[in-house]
Amino acid sequence: MKRILLILTILSITTLLVAEPFKSPSIGGATGLITTPTAHTGWSNSGSDIALDFGVHYVGDETNDSSYIPKVTVQLFNKFEMGAAYDMQGDNDNDLILHGKFNFYTRGASALALGGNYQNIKKPANISNTNYQIYLAATYGSAFFRMPSETTIVVGKTMGDNTRNNNIDFSMGFDLDVLPSIFSHYVHWINDFSNYSYSTNPNGSNSDIRGSFNTGLRLALMRDKKYKLNVDLLGTDALDSNRAFGIGIAFGLPF
Repeated sequence: MKRILLILTILSITTLLVAEPFKSPSIGGATGLITTPTAHTGWSNSGSDIALDFGVHYVGDETNDSSYIPKVTVQLFNKFEMGAAYDMQGDNDNDLILHGKFNFYTRGASALALGGNYQNIKKPANISNTNYQIYLAATYGSAFFRMPSETTIVVGKTMGDNTRNNNIDFSMGFDLDVLPSIFSHYVHWINDFSNYSYSTNPNGSNSDIRGSFNTGLRLALMRDKKYKLNVDLLGTDALDSNRAFGIGIAFGLPF
């Protein structure tokens, strides 16, 4: 029995060591899950001082409200990232999101980061609102039914036009490496629940009433140290009547 327990422990640890979570842009542009940023940068532990990620997400619902959100992020020295996303909402005008993150602690699969974003939100009649968010993100690795996983907790504050001064931003996200012995770490199940969204004027992930639960699959079409090519298949605000769906693609390369 002791030998069996020892073998199972070694196998579990080995699985954790080879797991590689997909570091990919969230809907709002920061490296993360769906609307929740993680404490990682897009190419942390890659050994490259400079790297770029490009991506685009589409989010739409049955009422034909939709967004196309192209984005670009640059990572520096495995610690810093900064970038921009442009939320194209058609007749509802277009919103600009600028984001940044500093990973100040990493140990194994665990990390801490400070981040923030600036949002220029367009309104009818050529009126625009300005909003800001700051946050602390904590990400740590574990095993879930012997499958490698990462959990992220974010606490922050959104400030600016038409925001509620007493509100505190909170989200929790979960990244599960699905059946790695079958899918060879190429399929991840990503989830997050938050009382904020990727901007103060989102499509498809509106957290104003009850918070928003988002879920989906992140698929690696290419995964090595030279390039990344990930595809997201998403359901946003999945537990409420205004649920929507999303699809995204991200490509990245280090220099």
